[in-house]
Formats: sequence, structure tokens, C-alpha cells
Amino acid sequence: MKRLFYFALVSTLILVACGDDESSNPFVPSEDSSSSFAGISSSLSSSATFVTLSSSTPIEDLSSSSRKDSVGSLSSAKGKSSSSVVESSSNGDSGSMTGMTSSSYVNSISSSSVQNEKSSSSEKNDAVTGTMTDERDGQTYKIVKIGHLWWFAQNLNYETVDSHCYNDSAEYCAKYGRLYKWAAAVGKSEDECGYRHECNLTLPVQGACPPGWRVPSNYDWNDLIVAAGGDEIAGEVLRESKEGGFALLYAGRINFAGEFVQEGRSACIWTSSETDEYDAYYADFYYSYSKVIFPNDAEKYDGYSVRCVKGEL
Repeated sequence: MKRLFYFALVSTLILVACGDDESSNPFVPSEDSSSSFAGISSSLSSSATFVTLSSSTPIEDLSSSSRKDSVGSLSSAKGKSSSSVVESSSNGDSGSMTGMTSSSYVNSISSSSVQNEKSSSSEKNDAVTGTMTDERDGQTYKIVKIGHLWWFAQNLNYETVDSHCYNDSAEYCAKYGRLYKWAAAVGKSEDECGYRHECNLTLPVQGACPPGWRVPSNYDWNDLIVAAGGDEIAGEVLRESKEGGFALLYAGRINFAGEFVQEGRSACIWTSSETDEYDAYYADFYYSYSKVIFPNDAEKYDGYSVRCVKGEL
């Protein structure tokens, strides 16, 4: 009986992740129902036919010369249509960045090129941290340099159309930032880039981020995961909330039915990389897993978090 109980408990935990719950909803078009994710278990099982980051497909492959190709080509393994995305240089004011400091701290980010191997807890890293103020609304964010990129160490909390606080409560926005539909995250209307609309964005994509910052593409996320030691441990490493940490926030999400779910359990964070007219990519973290599921994809009408990044593409 104990074995049956533990098996049932583990099965229940595996079935909750960022992808949409497997249920019927008359308000959701059925054409793309096969792309919905029922949970981490389905994400893992689909990785064999998706763009995986396993030992047979090194994570560095996405961050080399392939960046000259379109981001949409990453979806070819799923038979999705590719987007013609061309890189361009970043423009705009970088905003107000203050308090840059260098401090030694202990964490598990590996400085070696070996992936998927947790580094010693005694390994020390110098982290450059600071803050930046979004001049649009006066909000100040913690930032951290990881690898060669500057990242928000908090979720974006800039109000746009089609963005919401969890449970429509301001206290959750203060804690977790806002949840955005994909079109809102990349700074477009639903008619331009929402569900059923393929918009073929050109990198970098400022989107809802402050001037000088961008919504991270698949390439940016790949660089972050490499800096965190690989996809097998990145979920654990990026939880780090001390000074110099990425400080994952498990903000939950808005699912296809418009329900607020998984607060405190999952962190689903959009990329600016589009799969096709129905879906876009995101990074999928779960509070009890050390692994990150990346790249994963979800319907554009889901509500996920946004982290902003700046630095060389």
C-alpha cells in the first residue's frame, strides 16, 4: 500500500507544469490542441522529437554561428513553420543603471565548460550586481551580470494591455511581477502577433522591456543556461536569490481558460522567439526540479512572466 501511495504522489507532481491543462474548453480553438502541454511529463516525453538539450545535442549548438539563421528554424523538429528572424543591433537608451558592485559569493554556477554536472558548493564566483530604474513608470529592478549578459533579477512589472497580476491582485504584482500574453510581452497587439498571427519579429525585441533592454530570445536563454552549468541543473542554480543570483520567482501562470494557476510552484518565462502563428517559446521551471525544460512552447494566449536582458546578442 505504501508503494502505491508513493507512486500516486510522484505521478501527481509530474503532471503539473507550465503547459496548459488537458481539459476541454469551448472558447479555445481546437486546431492546435495537439500543441498543448499537459505538464512536465509530456514536455519530457516530447523532447525526443523537439529541440532537446541533451548530451547528444550540446546546448552550445544554439549559441554559435547558427545565430545567423532564423529563430523559427528551431521549431523544424516539430514540423512548425519557421520565422524569418534577422539579428540587428540594439538601439535606445539603456535606462538608469546604478549601484554596480562586485562581490564574492558562494553558489553552484559552474565556471567550467562541462555541462550537466553540478559544481562544488565551495566554488566562488564574482558577481556584478546593481539596479536599474525604468524611466517609464519609476520602478527599480535588481539586475545581475551572468556570463556576458545583464539580466533582471526580478520579473518585469510594467503594465501593458493583456498583462495581469496573479489573481488580479496588486500584491502579487509586487511580489512576482506581471503575467503577459506573448504579443503583449513582445510589444505587439493581438491582431499583429497574437494567437493565429505569425509576426516574424526581428531581433532584438524590446517588447515590454525598458529602452535599451530586450525580451530574451532563445539564444539569450541558451547562454544563461550554459552559464548556469547546463539544463540538468539550471533550475536549481537559477533559484539562487542571494546577491548575484538570478532569483527565480514561481509566479504561476494564466492558462488557456483564463484561470490563475500554480502560484508558488512554476516559473514560466517567455522568450521573444516565435514557433508559429499559434505558439511561442518559453523557459519552463518547476520548484521541485533541478532541470529546466527549454525550449518549450505554449499557446500565445497563455499568461507568462517576462525577464529582461541586455548585452551582446
